[in-house]
Amino acid sequence: MSLAIGQIGIIICKLDIIQLNYSDLEKLRISASLTTNVAEYHGLISSRLCFGIEHFEDLTSEDSSDDKSVTSIQIQEFNNAFLNMIKDAKDQFKKGGFNFDPLLPSDSEPIEYRALGLASWCQGFVDGYGMSVAELEIEMDRLGDGEAAEIIEDFAQISTLDSNSISDEQDEEIAFMELVEYVRVSVQLLYEDYRGYKNES
Repeated sequence: MSLAIGQIGIIICKLDIIQLNYSDLEKLRISASLTTNVAEYHGLISSRLCFGIEHFEDLTSEDSSDDKSVTSIQIQEFNNAFLNMIKDAKDQFKKGGFNFDPLLPSDSEPIEYRALGLASWCQGFVDGYGMSVAELEIEMDRLGDGEAAEIIEDFAQISTLDSNSISDEQDEEIAFMELVEYVRVSVQLLYEDYRGYKNES
């Protein structure tokens, strides 16, 4: 189903005032036939924001007629939600005080599903890290090999989690919560370390 861009304005305005959770966003993503899940998108967004990059046109999806007059309503809905994800992440970073939260599946979901979500989030963050370093033409030795580098290595390791890596046991639940907290705090530390690079490039 495709509509003229002018016809979807009301729908987009309605989406602007709705705070969508992870499950809602995943439904929009699936409806738009996009392969990258919401957790990975949010990881990408968060990583680039850490470097002070605030343009994301290359990450929005396109599905339109040759003259750009008609766009899939599903793509428009997801792109609108994507812009809201960016705004929310920016607001969390700017508030400081460790207010940032990675966008992940709800705690009510099975732990295996949440583990896959965290793995995807970290994969997105690591990918965004590489994209940001390349875009800003930052030499790797400037980033150093201290705590920040260790965090990126840890995220790369977390990105390899799969459904067989974790079981539905109480001790696994505690360990997973600690892992999420490590990611949450580490991202904010990276934000403080990296956000000046854009101004220096």
